[in-house]
Amino acid sequence: MAQTAAMVQAKVVKAGGAGATADMTCAEILASFDPPIEFGSHEDMVGSKAGYQAEHVVPTSALHQSGRSGPTMAGCSGYSTPGAMTWMVGDGQSAGMEHKLLTDPMREFSQANDLAGQQAPLNTWLDKYKDAAKDALKKGNPQRKTPDHLDRDSLIDAAAECIRLAAAEAFDKMDPPVKPDTPLRNPWPATNEQRAAAAAASSAPGAGAAGV
Repeated sequence: MAQTAAMVQAKVVKAGGAGATADMTCAEILASFDPPIEFGSHEDMVGSKAGYQAEHVVPTSALHQSGRSGPTMAGCSGYSTPGAMTWMVGDGQSAGMEHKLLTDPMREFSQANDLAGQQAPLNTWLDKYKDAAKDALKKGNPQRKTPDHLDRDSLIDAAAECIRLAAAEAFDKMDPPVKPDTPLRNPWPATNEQRAAAAAASSAPGAGAAGV
């Protein structure tokens, strides 16, 4: 039987500071949160929990040529917004909400790529999303409860990796798969202010000079 993302094991540090660890599967890690971290297609998850948003891993607009639907990017024909994997996060774009803590880093990454004239591959988007998920789970509102016998930060680090693994598996199972090296669109372009700041920095005296 092939191993699935849910079956992957990770070591989670136990609470108490003694350095003891627990071997847990991704399924066990994600179920340790209250509310638990659960995955499903957008069409199945949307509206399933009051106060929570069905969040795509990565932004669905990055896989479309424009917006959240219609023609997809090259190499993404197996992708659809309603069928893609999501998880439920604290809704809202106000400060401290899980949804905002996930959206802001994705916007910043998109704008940095656009400013550099680059299109990052799916694999890199997933890495950035994992970092954002870690931050959202640590700081987001409403804060999810975790078991007292497990170190919270260690559990969150493991959960973020499990979210990334589940998303990578979901992309691989699409028909046809979206491959890890597939370049994605930058759905948030760099702002005029960002472009002006970059231009000013590149024209400043000493810009580009080798360090000593």
